[in-house]
Amino acid sequence: MTGAWRPKPPPAADLTGWQYLGWRCCWCAGLLGQGARSAGRAEGHSGAHDLSVEVYECDPHCSKRPTETGPA
Repeated sequence: MTGAWRPKPPPAADLTGWQYLGWRCCWCAGLLGQGARSAGRAEGHSGAHDLSVEVYECDPHCSKRPTETGPA
């Protein structure tokens, strides 16, 4: 596998409304401005309804973003 390691975003059910709408960082809940970037897709379901959504993070890297731990 090539490319940078990226942590999986938190589940959609764990996001605040503003994080779910893309106004706040998915890791620290800080207000996003210029330079925000995609953190990936937060997965979620409610019965048959798909609640998955694209979420965003602070850029440069958010201080609360999980770091790579490497192989155990």
